[in-house]
Amino acid sequence: MPQSRTRSGSPPGASLAAALTRVTEAVQHAVDHRVTAGRGPDPAGLREETWQLIHLLGALGDLAAALAPQVGGYPERYRLHADDDVDPAEHVARTCRELAALRHALGEAEGAAREVYTAVSHLHAVPEDTTGTASRADHP
Repeated sequence: MPQSRTRSGSPPGASLAAALTRVTEAVQHAVDHRVTAGRGPDPAGLREETWQLIHLLGALGDLAAALAPQVGGYPERYRLHADDDVDPAEHVARTCRELAALRHALGEAEGAAREVYTAVSHLHAVPEDTTGTASRADHP
């Protein structure tokens, strides 16, 4: 069966794979060159970044949920062969189960990110006291 192509000539999902690659590389770059280098965000920055993380986790969960029925339809759309001695239908079923588990885990992660957002929303950076008489603990 010939593989279908998108308008750009790439296989379906190729643009999604490219987008996921770009996002992954951008996040890893930010972690490597900003956060681990001691230049992490202030409370307002962390709040904004956590808000974006909430949306990213939600989108990834939506992706996992959308992929499961696509994979479930593979036996009807493709002639499948497994590279081991297992029936391809078993691999399809396992893939669907794992996508459901992934969706659940991403939902849990999104909930945790919302808790981080809620907690950090109560924090506000106060300008340093330039007189040198106040300590960090003295600020409300």
